[in-house]
Amino acid sequence: MRSVPGNTAVISAKDVERGRAANLEDTLAFQPGIYAQATSGSTGNKISIRGSGAGVFYGGYALGMKYLIDGMAISGVGGLQEDRLSTIGYQMTEVLYGANAFDYASTSLGGAINFISASGVSNPGFTARWEGGSYGTANEQLSQGGTFDHHKGDYYITVARADRQGFQNYTRTDRTDVDFNLGYRFTDKFSARIIGRWDEGSSYYGGVLTLAQIRQNPSQNPNDWGKRPTDSGMLGIKSLYQIDDKSELEYGITLNRYELANNEGTTQPQLWRSTDVNNSIRYTRNDKLFGKPSKTTMILSNVQMVSGDSRYFNTSVPAYQSNRADWTMNEHTKFQGSHDSVLSVGNNTEILNHLWLTTGLSAIWIQRKVAISDRAIPNSSVQSSENYNAIFLAPRIGMRYEINKNIDLYTNLSRSIDPPVTWEYQNPNGGSGYKSTAAVGRVEAQRAYTVEVGLRGHVGPFQGSFTAYRSWVHDELLSVVVQRATTTTAEVDSVNNASPTIHQGLELGLDTTLLHSNNFGKVTFRQAASVNDFHYVSDPTFGRNQLPGLPRWVYQAALQWEHRTGFYANVNYRATSSYYADYANTLKAPSYGIWGLKVGYEAPSKRWSAFVDVRNLANKHYVTATYTEYNLKGIDTAAFYPGDGFSMFGGLMLHL
Repeated sequence: MRSVPGNTAVISAKDVERGRAANLEDTLAFQPGIYAQATSGSTGNKISIRGSGAGVFYGGYALGMKYLIDGMAISGVGGLQEDRLSTIGYQMTEVLYGANAFDYASTSLGGAINFISASGVSNPGFTARWEGGSYGTANEQLSQGGTFDHHKGDYYITVARADRQGFQNYTRTDRTDVDFNLGYRFTDKFSARIIGRWDEGSSYYGGVLTLAQIRQNPSQNPNDWGKRPTDSGMLGIKSLYQIDDKSELEYGITLNRYELANNEGTTQPQLWRSTDVNNSIRYTRNDKLFGKPSKTTMILSNVQMVSGDSRYFNTSVPAYQSNRADWTMNEHTKFQGSHDSVLSVGNNTEILNHLWLTTGLSAIWIQRKVAISDRAIPNSSVQSSENYNAIFLAPRIGMRYEINKNIDLYTNLSRSIDPPVTWEYQNPNGGSGYKSTAAVGRVEAQRAYTVEVGLRGHVGPFQGSFTAYRSWVHDELLSVVVQRATTTTAEVDSVNNASPTIHQGLELGLDTTLLHSNNFGKVTFRQAASVNDFHYVSDPTFGRNQLPGLPRWVYQAALQWEHRTGFYANVNYRATSSYYADYANTLKAPSYGIWGLKVGYEAPSKRWSAFVDVRNLANKHYVTATYTEYNLKGIDTAAFYPGDGFSMFGGLMLHL
């Protein structure tokens, strides 16, 4: 990761599991520049890096970045549903901000999040982990890993169950995960690995409240409907062939299947299905150029939707899977044939002593095939199909100077391309799949130029990074809620291209060792700060307004004590600024700060560990996410998701 001339992060699952490890909010804590916020305690998180997916309403897809497992894409041309962001079965998580994800053929503004699977080598033996606590939380996980055939092969399998009643009323979530990983080295030059993941479950996203309701009683919920059963699976094969001492060839393929039944318990349910096949070929070669090391990488990636559709139904009674005979098809839209194909060529060369030049160019071919195949109410006056075909070039250049063996100075300039996902072509003008206004429209790919400069490393008791960036964004993809969902009316959302916008900010992470003593132990102070500015340049309607849904700044801090006997404790703090809930900038989610406390013990033998994680010690009433509204006119409207109140979680891990 040090060879990347830009901001990156590597997060160990073992570090996260020293406290509650329920979702990506827990994993991505203390990562500057990343906004990761969960409501309802589910895996459905709002994830944004440097403002990526700024206009995505909570409960939608995770957009604006690429998600991978072991370098193989799991997010497709339809995006990635947030409830697939489970952290089960991973040993670490890589985050590559923006164009720093070039080597994963990611060209998006946010970059990439790459989950590294646990294997029989990294996680040998039997492990049982239990986690439970407030709001009916009960999570169990069993795993077994090991090697065979004189360590030529390894295997890992884990089974997990998660249940939670929820902080808000009517927000129960439950899911089951089964993951396996099987690898084998056939020869000294050739190895292969099979990775499989399956999950099923259901969730109720919490209901949005007014600010007054959150101040009074944030656990109330006006919605006792809207169940979301899901069923998804992933099967991947990754092989590596060492051609010679200088070069290697890697091939990966994943099959991703996802099914979602949306709005159960209402009279307007929806079924969404998608199956993606994602291929990637990576060739790397290490050479000498004028006596200096030089590494060249070529990547060909193709993400193809082989089948996918959305179906809108009307029912006479609240819809559940058990009464499907009552469901009447109202509209059917198909997406198959849509794809993203990327060819990237990059080079990293030491041009002078300790000075590295990184160059790259990506050619991106985007195609979206969207067609309404069936309508209950015909309407020849609206567009029913779109075949969006576009090719883009995305160059990248960066430099990294090794000031010494511990400190790097870096900068880069890049272009990013964020193609619209398939469903963003549906009803861009606020139409509905339940009306004759159901339509398909043209949406352009989002493009941006980004400049980044930063410093990272460690000196004495200090270790950290500081990065500044600015992105000039054209045709940013922004969404707005046109119509709220009820028990009889489905939600209507509209996605459109914005006038030019700016994304800029500062990212600071700093760990300071305050004390290191054999007798007393080690005391560290960890800090992560993000300062964001996401705004229109000069919009005809909104001028230089801030984009809604993301705070201007986020600050996290933790004072931690660790003792060589295995005991540890920390006091932590998280705060965010206020931010707007609407594009007109008339109503804000208020700022907040919450305190937490964590204590635990890890046996020196590593055979067992236990923790207690207390959150929101003062039982603060605060907003954790918002709807994306057009103009609230300053009126306190139900547009805010409440954060959890005072909560306590405990965990126990046994390793044999």
